[in-house]
Amino acid sequence: MTTGTFARAALDSPQAALAAALATPLVIAGIPLIESIRTCRIQTAGGAPGYGRAPIGQISASDHLWTDRDRDIVTPANDLLYFCAWINLAGAPAILSAPATTGRYFVMELLDAWTENFINLGTKNVPAAGARFALFGPSTSGPLAVGTTRVDCPTDLVWLIGRVLVTGEDDLAAARAFMPGFRLASPVATLPACVRAWQEGGDPALDFFANLMRAAHEYPAPAIDGQPGFDAHALWRALGFDPADPDSLARANSRIHAGLKAAYADGMAVVEAHTKSQGRKPWGYTTRLGKWRGNLLLRATTALKGLGALAAEETIYAMADFDRDGEGLDGAFDYVLRFAPAALPPTDAFWSVSLYGEDRYFVANPIGRFALGDRSAGLTFDADGSLTIPIQHARPTRHAGNWLPAPAGRFYLILRLYHPREEFLSGRYTIPPVARVKVAA
Repeated sequence: MTTGTFARAALDSPQAALAAALATPLVIAGIPLIESIRTCRIQTAGGAPGYGRAPIGQISASDHLWTDRDRDIVTPANDLLYFCAWINLAGAPAILSAPATTGRYFVMELLDAWTENFINLGTKNVPAAGARFALFGPSTSGPLAVGTTRVDCPTDLVWLIGRVLVTGEDDLAAARAFMPGFRLASPVATLPACVRAWQEGGDPALDFFANLMRAAHEYPAPAIDGQPGFDAHALWRALGFDPADPDSLARANSRIHAGLKAAYADGMAVVEAHTKSQGRKPWGYTTRLGKWRGNLLLRATTALKGLGALAAEETIYAMADFDRDGEGLDGAFDYVLRFAPAALPPTDAFWSVSLYGEDRYFVANPIGRFALGDRSAGLTFDADGSLTIPIQHARPTRHAGNWLPAPAGRFYLILRLYHPREEFLSGRYTIPPVARVKVAA
């Protein structure tokens, strides 16, 4: 989906104004579903083999650590190998297998069509000897094979995103050898109807609503904690549309179309505004990612800025756009991130801090370093046990082994904590702010 500045024309009829009012909630609620279906279409459409390109029901995997040259996904991690698959459970279960492990961190994230991270299968809950899981959707039928664990999925369309830890370049070969142990057997090789009928190339607003009507009809929003999910049908009918007939949208009059275009501009503007920091805090994060519980705006903003985010019990994503004084991070200045003695990020797995340019990708730098963490080779600690990370464009004279290179212009940081401890989740741990180095007068 294209993001940018959204402006809309003034409405000159009550019917258009009513349509805009009714349809705006559909935009905010529908963005995650649209992003999910759009990504499924792109990743299952064929093309050059590699991560994110495979027919439905088949796994594709990366074979290298992400760098500035990788542009398929925004804000990737630099210490993981990824694998993914789109799975259609309409009619038959899929079997997902995890290999035996000797302690290497991995997680198989499962998301429904609305981007709910309904379960993670990984080192927290998969036996060291490996396991097999049978995925069942709402319309799946079939027996549960002996030796498999049943996983009930909220929608028949499931997105699998796998992550495997690489502790360094010297570990890459071993991590690659571990990857083929993840297997998927999915008997359904048919793309969902809403993916096959994806509409693109006309008016962005009308395309959005036509695709949403098809997708929401095929994949109604699941219940959350026993409460019904967002039900678009009443709004569709109030707009004069039959939710089972996407062509009814095309037949609507020009006033309704004007209202839909206004609603699209209004809804996208609201969501885009909330993808940016709402304050100038040094670090911002939430413990509600992946488990939305009716928070439509958070779900929509995450779909645009971090589609496929893991739930907080698996990973915390803390973002820094500003320094300690509330000024935007900029490579024109030098910074330090200092963790006090015995105050490194509290995790039961691992942590890393990554640097991204304004375009949300890694930035080329002379030492090819895009992240630092608890497994980084060559880190040096101060005499008191603290860890100082210089973040700047030019090579530093002090703590050079801990240098996280920055671009010449604006940038931001993401601190990832995998299996965060309770002290972090409860707010008892505070991430130290990034401090600008003051130049003596």
